[in-house]
Amino acid sequence: MGKEATKTIQTRLHVASGERSWLHDARLTSREIFNETIHLKQQGYTRTEIQNEVDHDDFLRNNKCAVVGKALQTWDSYQSLKNWWENQDDPDGGKPTPPSTDKTGAYPLVMAHTEGYRLTVDDDTNRVRFRISPKPYKKVKGHLRGEPDAMNELRDAITSDEVDVGQAELLYRNGVYYLHVTVTREFDVPEPDTADTLVGVDINERNVALTALDRETLRTKGTLVLDYGRVKQERQRYHTITKRCQEHGKTSIHQTLGDTEERFTEGVLHRLSRAVVEFAKQFSNPVIVFEDMEGIRDEIKYGSYLNRRLHKLPFHTFETFVSYKATWREIPTDTVDAYYNSKTCSCCCERGYRQGGRFRCTNDECDVVQDHADRNASVNIAWREKAKLDGNTMDYRTHKTQPQVRLVRLSGPGRVNRPTSSRSLAEQGVLAHG
Repeated sequence: MGKEATKTIQTRLHVASGERSWLHDARLTSREIFNETIHLKQQGYTRTEIQNEVDHDDFLRNNKCAVVGKALQTWDSYQSLKNWWENQDDPDGGKPTPPSTDKTGAYPLVMAHTEGYRLTVDDDTNRVRFRISPKPYKKVKGHLRGEPDAMNELRDAITSDEVDVGQAELLYRNGVYYLHVTVTREFDVPEPDTADTLVGVDINERNVALTALDRETLRTKGTLVLDYGRVKQERQRYHTITKRCQEHGKTSIHQTLGDTEERFTEGVLHRLSRAVVEFAKQFSNPVIVFEDMEGIRDEIKYGSYLNRRLHKLPFHTFETFVSYKATWREIPTDTVDAYYNSKTCSCCCERGYRQGGRFRCTNDECDVVQDHADRNASVNIAWREKAKLDGNTMDYRTHKTQPQVRLVRLSGPGRVNRPTSSRSLAEQGVLAHG
């Protein structure tokens, strides 16, 4: 069925003409517009009233509308988080703070395609050329640089009538200007019930476990465990630093640390989600299956320390990243019941227990051999998807002995022990006979 998906393509700017200072000034003006938007929203102004109130002669109106729109999205996200915090019986941590209205820092320049910026493909050089209008009647021109796959996708988007090139953000880091371009297109994603391969995904504090089962025979086609424990360590470190900053009233540092932690976590999750999709697409007609985590946080009551750790697990963000990347590959996703997946034996359906990294079944007649605890959960997720798609509750049980699971550690964005690419990483989990 037709399904839209939006993707952000990251590129670098090579400026050939125009002043780089115009880009810097435009980003400072973007910060002023963002601050004014937040202040007016706090006073109860509507979006139309804010658009009329916020105006700068040295700034394109189309760019102004885009920056105001993003500022209002940030405000809405803050309100949703604050409402959630206020509805908790025993909220953990401090009350969410409003969006930072820092007066010194710059803000990404948000632009609409063909209005604030324009991209074209040079037929002679095959380069993607850009034209950015940071100020009225002043244009910065040049070409974009990036990873080969990303640039090919961007060229296809520019030249295709089926792909919509949307807003872009101009950012600056370590002396380099970046342009993040969003592209949207429609895909024909098959229904989950047409799948031949069931890919169960189990995510916890440290690992993402993947198992691909043949829907007909329940034979294991591939299995892989990705360790991203560095995220847990970094989050604990940032929490400790942030808490000390709050105690001393250093709210600006608190905001900076929060942004750094978020960027680090999202970088790792993007890497993980790419590996999951690369793993799934190696099999015939796959469907990626998650546990249904809706309402799971409301049931977690282990005390403030464990609650903070478990509530911050990036379940929803990870699933969102995987889902839109899977849509881009025309791979369907689905969810199944989350209860007792980690405690149920994938071979005999008896309740077992975790012993270190292993799952131990309590059924003497089963005596499951060699099973990683998280992989066992991913097998159960795939098994439950088969029962759901086939519309019955037959005891579909898998083989007692599962193949040796490969563990790969992800230490951070762009840092993997070996292999280094998401594709070669995913290939490590495919069995030789699969």
